[in-house]
Amino acid sequence: MSKLIIANWKSNHNLQTAQAWVNQVLPAVAEAKAELVVAPPFSLLAPATGLLANSNLSLAVQDLSPFKAGSYTGAVCATNLVGLKIKYAILGHSERRRHFHETDEEVAAKVKQALVAGINPVICVDEPYLASQHQALVQAGVDFSQSNLTVAYEPLAAIGTGQSADLGQVSQVISKIKELFGSVAVVYGGSVTAANISDYMAISDGVLVGSASLQGESFVKLVQQV
Repeated sequence: MSKLIIANWKSNHNLQTAQAWVNQVLPAVAEAKAELVVAPPFSLLAPATGLLANSNLSLAVQDLSPFKAGSYTGAVCATNLVGLKIKYAILGHSERRRHFHETDEEVAAKVKQALVAGINPVICVDEPYLASQHQALVQAGVDFSQSNLTVAYEPLAAIGTGQSADLGQVSQVISKIKELFGSVAVVYGGSVTAANISDYMAISDGVLVGSASLQGESFVKLVQQV
C-alpha cells in the first residue's frame, strides 16, 4: 500500500486560487511515489473533479452528513457526491469536534454512511479519545476487518500551532491504534512541514497536512521531501 499525503484545505481557496494551485502542483508531483489526496471545500469539489482528471491526485471531502439523503438542510450526504470521484472522507477532525461539537457517535454514523457509499473514511482522533471512538464505531456496527479505514492521529497540541508532536510519542500512539483498531492505516496530522514530513512518514502510513498544503509551492516541497 502506498503511503498517503492528504492535503486538507479547510475553509480556504476559491475557484481561481484552486486552479492556480493545481496548475503549479500537478506537473511537479507527477512522479510522486506516495498517494496524494486533496480535500477542498464542498463548493470546489465539482470543478476539482475536472481539474484533477487524469492526474495522480485523488479527491476527499472534509466532512459528511451522518444521514442519508433527505430533509437535512445544509447537510451534504454521500448521495450528493455521486459522480465527483470522491475516494476519501475526513471525519471527526478536531476542528469539527471543537467548533461544531461533534461526538464520537456522530462521527461513527458518518463513517457508516461513507462505507455504504464506497468512500474510504479517514477518522481523526486524539489519544485520550481512542477508546471511546473505537467503542462508538463498534456500536455502530463497523467491521474493522472488512472496512477500508484510515485513522488519523491528531494530537490537539499540534493542530495549527506549529508545534509538531514528539516522534517517540507518535510511534507509541500509532502502535496503540493498530492494537485497538486492527490492521488499519494510521496517518499523523499536526503541524506537518517539509522539514519534518520524512520523519513522520517513516513511522506512519502517511500524513494529514493543513497549513503547509495551502500554497502550491509548499505542498510540492512536502512531496519532494518524501
